[in-house]
Amino acid sequence: MMRAVVYEQGGRAHAGIRDVPEPVCGDGQVLVRVLACGICKPADSGHDRGTSMLGRYPVIPGHEFAGVVEQVGKDITRFRLGDRVAVDNGAPCWVCYYCRRGEFAFCENYKAMGQSLNGGFAQLAVAPESHVYAVPEGVSIRAAALSELVGCAYHCIDNAQIPQAGDVLILGCGASGMLLAMLAKSTAAGTVTAVDLDPGKLERIAAKGVGTVLVERGNYGALEALQKERFPHGFDVVIDATGDAELIERSLPLLKAKGRFLNYSFASTDRKSVSVDMSLFARKELHYMGSTFQHHNFDQVLRSMAKGRVDPEYIVTHVYPLENYFEALDKNLSDSGVVKVLIEPNGSSDGK
Repeated sequence: MMRAVVYEQGGRAHAGIRDVPEPVCGDGQVLVRVLACGICKPADSGHDRGTSMLGRYPVIPGHEFAGVVEQVGKDITRFRLGDRVAVDNGAPCWVCYYCRRGEFAFCENYKAMGQSLNGGFAQLAVAPESHVYAVPEGVSIRAAALSELVGCAYHCIDNAQIPQAGDVLILGCGASGMLLAMLAKSTAAGTVTAVDLDPGKLERIAAKGVGTVLVERGNYGALEALQKERFPHGFDVVIDATGDAELIERSLPLLKAKGRFLNYSFASTDRKSVSVDMSLFARKELHYMGSTFQHHNFDQVLRSMAKGRVDPEYIVTHVYPLENYFEALDKNLSDSGVVKVLIEPNGSSDGK
């Protein structure tokens, strides 16, 4: 038996931390002892409220995790017991229209560990060999656990097509916003500036060489003043990591001609739609595009970590044991100063 967070159905009333049977390592699979698993606010709060988009129950949540190999199935040659690994949570069907086009993130029958398949808020988790990646030397387990989140940000930065010496604006300085800012700094960008309501978060990302702007909710005059004073022609790329429709609308006019706006976040307020000035977009030839989940870019992500282009462990502000999962989730949801929370199901990894 092992300890795990289990949701029998969606909603806190149907969840608990329980003893459950250990997963069986089948042929072509790898059994991982989970050392670190990240709380994803949108996904894990969805389970807790009973509003998860992909949730299928009963399920063990947690889709951002890493650990060490506990056991390997038949014909596994790439991994040995004790190897440090990260696990890609995505499970496309491989046979639908989009999968046959190689567009796995749009799979019509998409499943995911921690959502519709058992995930990483448990002492052990099992995954197919194709979804398991060796963690490079010099990359901590805590950093590797965030490979999926970094992958989503990595995919967004690829879509942004930041031009040489371009000016980039990141809206929001939570976990994703900080990763987006770090990754943008590692491109050909000339300047990267982050906007947030929390001075502590801005201070944290400023230490990475990112410019900062403190704003108040509903009052974004400081952002518009910055544009007029330092970026009179605007920004080449604006990436939203807030899901705040009002802030998005106020930011669209800050784009340079031919600028690109990346809608990275899902709506975080009651407003689910954004009003667009069609004349502005036509006159300035602007681009507004979405950026969805990653799929199978862990090799690139882990290599970027190893080369120091992004430091996921830097965004971790709180670490909890498995038995305190619900306390950790509540902290993540209620404290605006929290950036990223990790759960360590098998005791402290000390980041190693």
